[in-house]
Amino acid sequence: MPKSILSTRSSVESLQSNATTHTVPDTLAPAVTGPMVWEGDELDPAKYIIHLHPSEIQNIRAAVIYFKLTGLPRSAISKTTFPLDDGLASKLSAISAELHDGRGISVLRGLDDARFNDEEAVIAFAGICSYVAALRATDSYANQTLSHVRDATHDTVPHWAKDIGLAGSKITSAMDFHSDRFSGDILALHVRDDGGVDCGGEQYFTSFWKIYNELLETDPQVLETMAEPNWPFELKQKDRDPYLELGPTLFFSPRRSGVDSSSKPICQLVKAPLLGSPRIQRDPRMPDLTVQQLHALAAVEALAKRFATKLQRRKGDVQFVNNLSILHARSAYGSATERSSRHLLRMFLRDPALAWDKPASCKTNFDDPFTPGREQHIPILDLDPWRRISGRESHG
Repeated sequence: MPKSILSTRSSVESLQSNATTHTVPDTLAPAVTGPMVWEGDELDPAKYIIHLHPSEIQNIRAAVIYFKLTGLPRSAISKTTFPLDDGLASKLSAISAELHDGRGISVLRGLDDARFNDEEAVIAFAGICSYVAALRATDSYANQTLSHVRDATHDTVPHWAKDIGLAGSKITSAMDFHSDRFSGDILALHVRDDGGVDCGGEQYFTSFWKIYNELLETDPQVLETMAEPNWPFELKQKDRDPYLELGPTLFFSPRRSGVDSSSKPICQLVKAPLLGSPRIQRDPRMPDLTVQQLHALAAVEALAKRFATKLQRRKGDVQFVNNLSILHARSAYGSATERSSRHLLRMFLRDPALAWDKPASCKTNFDDPFTPGREQHIPILDLDPWRRISGRESHG
């Protein structure tokens, strides 16, 4: 196993980017307020669902045709190459403000009426996203920008992949609450197929800010544990042994002077690289979680379930979620005998105008998916669900 890459940053530096000491903070930031602190039915579907009018759907169809006629690669999709009317452009741009300063969740509804084929759906999804947030995340593992969330458990496994395992986005088991670590500020999902009625795969969301406030009052040691830079993340590598990266699961956006003077909690908690998953086992050479870390996982999961809401979902929806402050989970779906038709397109985004500042200790990790000039792979079909393109297991 190669030499481990260990974090030398303290939890103070993770919480406060201008810290100069290397001790655990005596106090955490005060309770947060605002519309992003919600629970259950307080997240009203009538407020987070945005409906597309027929004329707006036709405008999107026209933009798809316009882009196809340019002959450009899909990596060139932008507001320039995917032109929309000013009214619709403003409507989509306003979603970013809701994600950063509002409830943290928005759902665009009505795109299914466009009846796009697979290629058109990918173009439309990327084009719409370019108005919400200009930057698309691309991992350094396989230059993957758009991924397909689907049931690949019935795919024929090629010989080279027999010992590799499927990524979390390709399996049908339930997923606990998590945020996708260092993947991007905004999680965007386009529901191509919801799998049908009573077929599982329900989506649940919960406000980490609500969880933070509750823990601050009832069990602040959990937050201290999350802020410690000693969580043992196993990071997979292509054709090489995995390696160990130590880091926190709780960060704070540095305080700004002026209007936005608050310090925002940022949660990057994902269990797969800490505990392994049913199809991708954790390397036995990796260290176990401490008793305190296991308690923190259990405490966050319990509160996440307590404060969660089930997302109202329809085929064609485009979902936008703040991946820094909102945790997501899903129920199991599909069956052992038949492939599920459930299919979502996924991208991670950043709006450079409204993006939260990141702590200096891990700013490189947060910024890496948005490295300028990196080749973007935006596939129409998912032809390789195995670990060759699954990144470093930062999801699920």
